[in-house]
Amino acid sequence: MNSYLIHFATYTFAMIGFIGVALFIYKKAMFSPVQNKNREFLKVENALRLSSSKTIYVIKAGNEKFLIAGDTANTTMLAKLDKSSDNNFEIYNTDNVTEIPTIKNLAQKINNRG
Repeated sequence: MNSYLIHFATYTFAMIGFIGVALFIYKKAMFSPVQNKNREFLKVENALRLSSSKTIYVIKAGNEKFLIAGDTANTTMLAKLDKSSDNNFEIYNTDNVTEIPTIKNLAQKINNRG
């Protein structure tokens, strides 16, 4: 009986130690500084909700910004934005914006405003 308790305690502490080491390795792998840099690479700058299922996003990827439309069925890149100043953007390729007519009109108004 006494040897059974010693074996049980030994295996229990070994398993607790193994789980502790696995948890430590998991935390180091999931929260490494390399991943934090990747999180800063892709960022949602702004979002405009058009309806309950349609939203327009300004996405920043590195030094570039993109205008993207998303709904429940799909996601579409509308245009690449060129940062001319902090608050004004010039939109390239407004002819390719055919998915949502109101977005094309909005993009043309932004280009005409500058």
